Amino acid sequence: MRSPSLFLVLAFALCTLVPAQSLVSYASPAAQDYGRSLTISPAAPLGGVRGSVGTLPVLAATGFPLGGAAIDQQGRRFFYTNGVQLACMPIPTVQPGIGPFGFLPMPPFFNQITGLAYSKATGCLWITDGWLIGEYNFGAGVFVTGPWPSPYAGTPTRLTGLEFDPTTGNVLAIAENSFLLRFTAAGALLAITPPAYAPPGLATGLALDTSDFVAGGGALYVSYSNVAVRLLGGMIVPLSTVNTQGLAFLDLPADLSQGAVCMPMPMDAWVNSPVYSGNMGFQLTLQGGPIAGVVLLGLDVVFLAAPIVLPSGSNLWLNVASASLITMFLPTNGLGQAFLNAPLVVPPGFTVFAQWAAVCPAGAMLYTSDLLQTRTSMP
Repeated sequence: MRSPSLFLVLAFALCTLVPAQSLVSYASPAAQDYGRSLTISPAAPLGGVRGSVGTLPVLAATGFPLGGAAIDQQGRRFFYTNGVQLACMPIPTVQPGIGPFGFLPMPPFFNQITGLAYSKATGCLWITDGWLIGEYNFGAGVFVTGPWPSPYAGTPTRLTGLEFDPTTGNVLAIAENSFLLRFTAAGALLAITPPAYAPPGLATGLALDTSDFVAGGGALYVSYSNVAVRLLGGMIVPLSTVNTQGLAFLDLPADLSQGAVCMPMPMDAWVNSPVYSGNMGFQLTLQGGPIAGVVLLGLDVVFLAAPIVLPSGSNLWLNVASASLITMFLPTNGLGQAFLNAPLVVPPGFTVFAQWAAVCPAGAMLYTSDLLQTRTSMP
């Protein structure tokens, strides 16, 4: 077993640039869901869907083509709107989210919402109705900044997505024609940038991936009906649903399939909280392992382009001959859970891959969990 301190040194030195860890889309009314669309490189550069979770509460089917989605990473909650209703639900994690949850009051003066963004700095939502932008205290039901008009106010062109950039304090907006707008938090227009690609339709949302660094900050993604496009380079990421009405970045991990499963211990690799720099309570977690037994955890900064299929049928994604591979044995509790405390005292962009393994009591063969990608985002 190699020491975690050595692991941190290796991972810091060797971490690679991996595209968007997780994008979250909201769609209504065709698919009332909260879905995660994942991109993992190099094995799955065009992405794969981990799954979707039904939204609670379920919003009404309005037929309105626009809406919004936003993530509070630290509070582990998902804000979403169908345009005429606003709601909040916890993000499914091992740790519970921080409420309030359920329906939230619609902002004053707005008949509709076409874009959302969350500001960790103030704990408020940035909201647009297509032509006005304001910072909304959803707990008090009041605007604390604005609303102020966009350059498109008084025209048919609507803003359809918002993001808040924590590195600059600026508000970013995407218009339905895929033009990107940057504002100060006081409403001063800084720039309008036309798209560098052929838009595949009406832009419906904007997400800032704070773990994927480019010049000037994190990478930006624009959503369309059922895909997202990375503004720099035009990379297309499939989304989990059609009729997408909002897009947000989620710094929970992505994963690759485990292959065959030992039925008494399905082994799901997970984490207890979002993967942001400075999260001192972060843990790597195993669910569904052997009861009161022992599991093997492997950690590396690289993984195989194609898995080794074990005799059990499970996929081994880590290279046992890798010089940077770290392995350790950990006990499981009476619920089949195992934990590794891993405070994230690392900068944004830190990437590591983790996979668990254990011997199945039926057949005495080695089975694995899914491969988990964790990549720290900005705090």
